Amino acid sequence: MVKGLVKQLRYRIPIIGFLVCALLLTGCGEDPQQGLPGGAAPAVIEVWHSLAGAEVEALGKEVQKIMDGHPEVIVHLEYIEEGEIAHLAYLAQAGGEGPEIFLTTSQALTELFQQGALAPVIGNADSFIGLTSQFKYGEKLYAHPLATDVPVFYYRTDLAQLPPTLADFYTTKGVLALTALDAKNLAPWWLAQGGKLAGNGQPVLQEPANLIFLQQLLAWKEEKLLVVDPNAWDLFLNAQAAYTIANASRAQGLTEAIPWGSVPLHQLTAGQGELLAVRTLGIANSSIKSSESLSPLIRLVEEELLSSDSQWAIAKAGKRFPASSSFYSREEAQSGILRQVGLSLAQVWSLPGNALEGKLIPIQDKAWQKAWTGVKPEEVLAEAQAEARKALEAK
Repeated sequence: MVKGLVKQLRYRIPIIGFLVCALLLTGCGEDPQQGLPGGAAPAVIEVWHSLAGAEVEALGKEVQKIMDGHPEVIVHLEYIEEGEIAHLAYLAQAGGEGPEIFLTTSQALTELFQQGALAPVIGNADSFIGLTSQFKYGEKLYAHPLATDVPVFYYRTDLAQLPPTLADFYTTKGVLALTALDAKNLAPWWLAQGGKLAGNGQPVLQEPANLIFLQQLLAWKEEKLLVVDPNAWDLFLNAQAAYTIANASRAQGLTEAIPWGSVPLHQLTAGQGELLAVRTLGIANSSIKSSESLSPLIRLVEEELLSSDSQWAIAKAGKRFPASSSFYSREEAQSGILRQVGLSLAQVWSLPGNALEGKLIPIQDKAWQKAWTGVKPEEVLAEAQAEARKALEAK
């Protein structure tokens, strides 16, 4: 089923080789190093990943560097589709098999955690706290983020001025186009104005600040300043919208033919409000393969891949950005889109993996979208509150 299930058969070294090496090294004062002639066979660390294209090529190069520098370990990469990785891990682990390490999306890592496939992460990293919190359950961390993306505010300098603050949005008369009315796009602005989803362990979707923010969005719609369209990015490119909110990675496709600029979303709210990162990749270790004997080598591989250089190589190939906070202290990250990404990552909403807010965000998103179709905002928030309470009672 999975090539990794028979890895031990492919990496055995002939017994004669061991005998010859042992004879050659007789009388040496030091034990021969693992992975070198005369030493123990290198350990095999299998990594299941869901990367493709340029991203997996970059991963392969980083893995080769690890093996070149550490002959005591062989890193075997196994591609598994994101949607299949949790299921195949369940089947493999039921037989005591499977990989030592998983490298996949945050969604897949959540599924793996929920089925008990992950152990507390062994390696260390210097990721942004808010970005790391999604992998924290209780007091234990089960994965480290490796690469990610964030939404930023784009503006066309030929159509309208950049509003100094969100309150000045009306005065610019520029149209803002969004792909969807949701927290992924609007969390910083909503939170900066007092929005909240939970209090004392209970849903509070009818909070007055939530209603005021939703009414503000509808007022922008009435004034024809806000458009919701799945093709919002194309509207921006074709000068049909002066502003849009899109992933920072989109900047890589913009040319000088389009006069544009961008700023972190929280710049328009005086630095207030947290955002939601997107397209996050993380690395974790197996609950059944993180043995005492293998732990040092698992840590070695994880920490090498989590180094800022490796993160940047893999992230850049996949049009993402490193999760490493130290990366953004580099000179190359002090300007342009990298600077904006670093500032944005410092503002990521710190939500633990089992946070109630994480379960309520989709409910509020649905309420916002329903209000956009014409249903009164008071009604949609009341319905959302009732739905949230039912979901909480059903736990």
